[in-house]
Amino acid sequence: ITMKESKKIVFVGGGTLGHIYPLLPVAKVLKQKGYEIYFIGTKKGLEKELIEKTNLFTQTFYISMQGLKRSLSLKNIQTFILYIKAKKTIKDILQKYQIHLVIGMGGYISGVTLKVATRMNLKTILHEQNAVMGLSNRIVLDQVDRALLSFPIEEFSNNQHVKVIGNPRTSEIKNQYPIFYEDPKNILIVGGSRGSEKMNDIALLLSPIFQEKGYHVTLITGKTYYEKREDKIKQISSPTFTILPFTHQFISYLLKAWVVISRSGATTMSEIIALRKVAIFIPSPNVTKHHQEKNAQYMEQYQAAKVLQESHLTKQSLLEVLEPLMNQYQLHQKIKENISKLPFSSSLDLFVEEVEKYL
Repeated sequence: ITMKESKKIVFVGGGTLGHIYPLLPVAKVLKQKGYEIYFIGTKKGLEKELIEKTNLFTQTFYISMQGLKRSLSLKNIQTFILYIKAKKTIKDILQKYQIHLVIGMGGYISGVTLKVATRMNLKTILHEQNAVMGLSNRIVLDQVDRALLSFPIEEFSNNQHVKVIGNPRTSEIKNQYPIFYEDPKNILIVGGSRGSEKMNDIALLLSPIFQEKGYHVTLITGKTYYEKREDKIKQISSPTFTILPFTHQFISYLLKAWVVISRSGATTMSEIIALRKVAIFIPSPNVTKHHQEKNAQYMEQYQAAKVLQESHLTKQSLLEVLEPLMNQYQLHQKIKENISKLPFSSSLDLFVEEVEKYL
């Protein structure tokens, strides 16, 4: 057995797919290099289906976990019992498979696993996808060997222990699509995996104006919204205004778009950066610590995107921001240039480099 084959790595993350997409390209490269790769996630999160499709992992484990309620609640007793059980299960996994390195990607399960691993004196790395440090990452930040960030976070700018590398999803998409065609009349509107009611409502109200201007619009509404408004949606849908509840072909729609109107979740943003898409970000106001707002502000500060707050979102305000991006070619190109200057093009290589340092 070579040295590399005997080294075993566990990736851990769960809850949302934003914690999972960035780890896949890293796991792929490490597997090609001959390391044995394992995965720990949660039973109820969205990760299982995606992870099982990849065939990257020697073994995968799904553990029951839930977050603490901020108020007094009996559910917290159950949470505590699950936490104690999870710690024991995780310890058994790390011991049984003689894991060398644990890489936490965020979510409760990641925090618990990193905590257990540091107590066992295993090497540990965490990755933060947003421009705000998540709670589970923050709790273990000072205990892990290395903290990798997708965006610079001011409070950690002098911390030697922390390194900004970007999101590996950016490198993956960039390498996959070095050349593609954009349709100058094409707009993609997407409100994140769960959809955004307000964004959808405004898009539907604007459909006659979009058609009048000759724009080709794809609106991805999210399943719940689509089911609620199916009758209305079927009346509006036309060859130039496509409405979908959800798609597994998101990237193919993104490739064609001239302008993207989107939430500013970490994964979507990393894909937009990779493909140098001109975007209007409408941050979700319903996420912890307003991290989508911070993500969007980071892009706006480099003049690499436009930002519109949901509280200011109307038919009029959206058109005012959209029209120049659709019709002023120089402005469009300038934003693309600014995206190119962002320091994230080699995030996958940087991530793998950091991992190998600790093996």
